Amino acid sequence: MSRIFIFITLFLIPIIFSCDKPKKTVMNCLSTDFDTSTLQINSENYKNVRGQLIYLPVYSNIPYLVDTTEYEFDMSAFVAIHNTDLKNSIKITKVLYFNTNGKIVCDFLNDETKILEPLSTVDYFIPYEDKSGIGSNFLIEWISENPVNEPLIEAITINLKTYHSAAIVSNGKIIREIK
Repeated sequence: MSRIFIFITLFLIPIIFSCDKPKKTVMNCLSTDFDTSTLQINSENYKNVRGQLIYLPVYSNIPYLVDTTEYEFDMSAFVAIHNTDLKNSIKITKVLYFNTNGKIVCDFLNDETKILEPLSTVDYFIPYEDKSGIGSNFLIEWISENPVNEPLIEAITINLKTYHSAAIVSNGKIIREIK
């Protein structure tokens, strides 16, 4: 029995250690300035705008039933505003957060403005402890001096607690626009 064990051990050890381990991918990039003229697709026929008011749903607490008892599943949320224009900045003028009843919970900019450079992103966070409800939402207003590509505005609402994980992605809906 021990000869068989020794034979198997001596036979399997070289096989195990001879296997290639997966190589980690490393970003091997040169940092350089980005020149928009290197892009081949022309944006002349694309719909550009000068401002929008966006409605964005965020699901802060999701109700659920177990038997006849109602509970709430608390979620946190990240709202991201991506400036998708290659050359122009946009100005974020309002980031207002409302609860299910339409009452304002937070003015993230406090009547100030936020300049968002080309291809940059800003995000805002709603913690688990927030109790704004399933109908909570944002109103986000942005403007630009020049016509620009409209920004991408979305929310990721998430709860990653053990055994009870959920994630929801919401996209903003344009409710007013300056062309």
